[in-house]
Amino acid sequence: MSKKVMTAAEAASMIKTGMHLGVGAGMDMNPMPVIREVIKNQIKNLTLTSVLTGGYVADLLIGANCVSTVQFPQIVMDEFGLAPNFSRTTKAGKLKMLETI
Repeated sequence: MSKKVMTAAEAASMIKTGMHLGVGAGMDMNPMPVIREVIKNQIKNLTLTSVLTGGYVADLLIGANCVSTVQFPQIVMDEFGLAPNFSRTTKAGKLKMLETI
């Protein structure tokens, strides 16, 4: 890769169906424009590993049906409570979960 700066669409174009994707912790410091592009491009069957705790980004990707497997210690919305898409999807048995300690 020769360019050090790229658009969100260019960055998201490197993420393909079935890949393992890592996202940042909590509600801070996440590349939201890239995440929106992943959702817009309907990239599916991702394995998602959240650093520390998953939060808003993990819940958005799960709610958009982009994620089939999550590896995590917890997925919450910090002071906003439980992650609703994560809770709904796991209760329905539609998400494979790999606990990280």
